[in-house]
Amino acid sequence: MVWHNRSQRLNHENGPGSTPALWRNLLIFHCDGSDVQYVVALDTNTGEEVWRTDRSGEMNDNPEMKKSYGTPLVTSVGGRDVLLSPASDWLYGYDPKTGNELWKVKYGILGFSIVPRPVVVDEVAYISTSFMKTELLALQLGPTETTQPQILWRYKRSVPRMPSPLLVGDAVYLFSDKGIATCLDKVTGEARWTGRLGGSFSSSPILADGKIYVGNREGEMFVIKPGNELDILTKNDFDEAIMASPAAIDNSLYVRTDKAMYRIEKTDAKQ
Repeated sequence: MVWHNRSQRLNHENGPGSTPALWRNLLIFHCDGSDVQYVVALDTNTGEEVWRTDRSGEMNDNPEMKKSYGTPLVTSVGGRDVLLSPASDWLYGYDPKTGNELWKVKYGILGFSIVPRPVVVDEVAYISTSFMKTELLALQLGPTETTQPQILWRYKRSVPRMPSPLLVGDAVYLFSDKGIATCLDKVTGEARWTGRLGGSFSSSPILADGKIYVGNREGEMFVIKPGNELDILTKNDFDEAIMASPAAIDNSLYVRTDKAMYRIEKTDAKQ
C-alpha cells in the first residue's frame, strides 16, 4: 500500500457512487451526502488533501434531496481546463487546480441523486438531472472558462436516471432505466426516434467498432447500429445481471455481470 486517506467522512445513504477523476497529479471526486456536500482533490503521490470546496448552491431542505452520486469531468473551455461537477440542483464549474468555483447553473427543476456523467462536444455539455422528474439538458459552455453557461434545450421523455448519455456524430443516444432507447438531434434536442428494448438499465452505453453496446439487468447485451432508426444488430444473452458499463480495449469487449467478468474477442470473421 502506498497511501490511504480516511478523512472524507459523510453520510452517503446508499454508499459512495462517484468515480474519481484524474487530472494531472490530482484525484478529484464528489462527496455529496445527505449531511455535507463538497468536492475534494487529493495528491496522487501522497493521498493528502490539496483542496476542498463546499457546494454553494441553495438546495432542498430535505437531506435526502441533497445527496448525489455524480462523477466529475474535466473539459476544455476557451482553451482552459474546467471541472464540470453535477450535484443536487446545480451544475458547477471549478478550476481543477485550485477548486475555485467559476460558475454554477441551476437546473430549473428539482434534481438530486445524480448518477449519469456529463458528456461534452464542441463546448456543449449534456447532463441528466436524475430524480425526481428527469430531464436532459444541453448547456453552451464558454466562450471563456468563467462565462456562465446557457441552457440551450431540455428533453423530458424517457431520460435515464442512471445510464449516462452517449454522443455519436450529430446525435445523442439515451437508454432509460426502463428500457426505452432514444436518439436526439444534438443541436435541437428533437427526437429522431424512440424504441423499446425492454428490461431495466443501470449501465451506460459505449461506442466500439462503430457500434453501440449496452446491457441491462436481465443480462441482455444489445448491439445497435447508430443511425436515423433503431437498428438492433444482435442481442447476446448472458443470463446474469449487467449493471456495470462494458469496456472495449483493442479487439476485445469486457463485460462484468453480477456473477463473472467476460472477455469477448472480435475475430476476423464478419461481425
